[in-house]
Amino acid sequence: MSDVRNDLIRCLRDPRDRGPWSNDLLACARANRVHLLLADRGGDASLQADLRAAAVVEAARDRELREVLAALAGVDVRPVLLKGAVLSRTHYRRPELRPRTDTDLLIPTTARDATMRVLVEFGYEHLAETAGPLTTGQFHLHKRDAVGVFHALDVHCRISNVRAFSNVLTYAELARDARPIPSLGPLAWGPSPVHALIIACVHRVAHHGNTDSLLWLLDVSLLARSLEPHERDCFAELAGTRGIVAVCRSTLALADAAFGGVDAEWLASLHTETAEPTAAFLRGPLRQIDILKQDLLASPRVWQRLQIVGEHLFPSSSFMYERYRTQRKSALPLLYVHRIVTGMPKWFRR
Repeated sequence: MSDVRNDLIRCLRDPRDRGPWSNDLLACARANRVHLLLADRGGDASLQADLRAAAVVEAARDRELREVLAALAGVDVRPVLLKGAVLSRTHYRRPELRPRTDTDLLIPTTARDATMRVLVEFGYEHLAETAGPLTTGQFHLHKRDAVGVFHALDVHCRISNVRAFSNVLTYAELARDARPIPSLGPLAWGPSPVHALIIACVHRVAHHGNTDSLLWLLDVSLLARSLEPHERDCFAELAGTRGIVAVCRSTLALADAAFGGVDAEWLASLHTETAEPTAAFLRGPLRQIDILKQDLLASPRVWQRLQIVGEHLFPSSSFMYERYRTQRKSALPLLYVHRIVTGMPKWFRR
C-alpha cells in the first residue's frame, strides 16, 4: 500500500482533517472516487466545483429515477434498487457524496421484456450487447434528458453474470426482505442490510477482480458497522449456505484494515472447511478465459456447458447485424468468423 494511499485512509478516518491536502492525495482520492467526501469538509476550494456538479446531477437522477419507477409500476414491475443508488441514501450523509456511474435495478426474469419495452418507450436506448439465458443476466440502457444530463440504467435479472455467483441471492429473496427508500418516493425499494452487504462483497470480487477500491471498501465498512448482532449471524449463515464465506471474509477484512469498525469476533467466525469455487476469484483479476472455465465448472450438466460456449461464440443474429451495421443475411457466417478471430486475444488478456 502506497504512502499516499495510507495518508488518504488516515484522512478519511479523521473527520477533523480539513486539509490542505497534497495534489498526490487529491489525485488518489479521485482515483478511488472518495474525493467528494473530502469536498464536503469544505477545506479545499479545488473540490467545490466537483461537489456542486455532483449535487446537480444527483438531483436530476433523483427526478428521473422516480419517473422510471412510476413507469415500471404501470406494468406491474417492482424493481429492487441495488448498490450505489441505495447506499448513497442509507449510509451516506447526502446522496451526491457517494459517486456512481449508473443506477442498478434487479427485476424478475419474467419481467425482462416488459421492462425493456417500457424503458425504450420512456426514451432510453438499449445498447447493443450479447444476450443469453446462461451467460447474460442484465442489459443496459442510456438516455440524455432534456437538460443534457446523462442517465444509465443497469437492469439485472440476476445479481451477477458470473455463474458461480449468479444465484447467491434471487429476486424473490431480495423482494421479500426489501426495505423502502422514502427519500426516493413510495415506489423505491432496496435490499435489507444483510442482503446489501452480501451484494457489496460479491460485486467487488466477481465483477471487479478483487479490487481494493476505497469507495467499495467504505461501502462495506459502513454496511458492516450498521448490522445488529442478529443480522451479523444471518449474514454468516447466508454466506455459508451460498458458498461465499471466503469472499465475504476477505472483503470484510480489507474494509476493516482500511476503515475499522468490523466486529472482530464476527470476522473471526467467518471460516469454512469446505473448498468454495467462488474463492478462485480472490486470486485477482482473472482473464476472460479463466472466468469461462469457472462458469463451466459451476454448470454441472453437459448441455449447460455446451450452451454457455455457444452463447459466447454465436450471439443472436440481431446483435451481429447491429454490431456490424449490416442486414445482409448472407454475410452472417463471415461475421461470426470475424468476431471469433478478432475477439480471441482479449480472452487471454488480463
